[in-house]
Order: sequence, then C-alpha cells, then structure tokens
Amino acid sequence: MAGPYPENPKAKMWLWICVSAVSVVILVLWGWATSISLSSFNWNKTPEKKLLETSRNDWDTLFNNEQSRTKSEQMKLQIKNILNTIIAGTNSSSIAASATTTSTTTLNSSSPKT
Repeated sequence: MAGPYPENPKAKMWLWICVSAVSVVILVLWGWATSISLSSFNWNKTPEKKLLETSRNDWDTLFNNEQSRTKSEQMKLQIKNILNTIIAGTNSSSIAASATTTSTTTLNSSSPKT
C-alpha cells in the first residue's frame, strides 16, 4: 500500500544531503567549541591542582617526619645496646675480681621433702 504521495528518489536524496550537511555543521561547531574551551583551560589555576600540591606536601612532610623518628629510635636502640654492653663488661670484670679475692663457698643443705 503506497502513501498519498508517490515516492520521489530525488527528493529523498536531497533530504539525506540536508540531514548530512546539518550533522556536519553541528559536529564542526561542537569540535570548535571544545577546542576553545580546552585551549583556555589552565591547570595551574584549578582547585584540583592546589589540592594535589597540598596533598603532596603533606605526604612528604609525613614521611620525612616518620623517617627522622625512625632514625632517632634506631640511634636510641644502638646507644642502649652499647651501654648494656659496657655495663655487662664492667659487671663481669668486677665479679671476676671479687671471685679471685674471696674464696668462700656456701653450701646449701636441703632436707628431702616428703
């Protein structure tokens, strides 16, 4: 069943040419507007850039403080180990000296338990 108008292939061709032309104009204008907005965009002035810089500075500060704290803890442990070694050395030499001067032996007697 045909419509009230006879099919005209030339009119159909002009219709598609016009639709294609309007589509091309829309795409060209959209691309041009996008290029203008991207060329005027300045990353250094955005709040995201400031947030990123602040976060990076906070991160660096946090880890620098943690590294210095770790180094001070390691130094404290090394000093403590050195002092313990010195104290143990002086204690063992004083014990050895007192053992040679004193030759008393104490025997503990214990009774068997029942």
